[in-house]
Amino acid sequence: MNYIWHMFSKEEAKQLREEFWDRFKSMSAPRRARKKLPGKWVLSQTGIKALNLRFHVDRKVAQVGIDLETRNMDKRIELYEKLESVKKLLEEAMESPLIWELEYNRENGKSVSRIYLQLEDVDIYNRETWAAAHQFMYENMMKLETFYHEYKDFFKYGP
Repeated sequence: MNYIWHMFSKEEAKQLREEFWDRFKSMSAPRRARKKLPGKWVLSQTGIKALNLRFHVDRKVAQVGIDLETRNMDKRIELYEKLESVKKLLEEAMESPLIWELEYNRENGKSVSRIYLQLEDVDIYNRETWAAAHQFMYENMMKLETFYHEYKDFFKYGP
């Protein structure tokens, strides 16, 4: 990217993050409504403890994926292995190979398992990259939600 990294005050950074998410919501909600889908994404409302669909955007990347969030490592590995067992189907649904990380450390230091797609060269604080980030996030979360709805009983109850 050919722009200079800018330091923002906490307030400026907060305003830009809020604007990023507000614009994403105003872009995605009408599209979802036209498809007769709820305005809100599934995200943490999966009905499966520890399994959340997740958006992540920072100064370098945008990600769409699945986070397995539990300190119970046995439960996390069990869910991760269930996902691995349908890896081919999931990657076909996403139309792309995914990044699989059993140990992913978030910026806040929390360890989760994350399975995701990533778009590089976007910056939550650079409006010029927002359209690309929003399009990537919308298209891929739509695919991920469709997959989730198709397979949620498998994740909830097993084979």
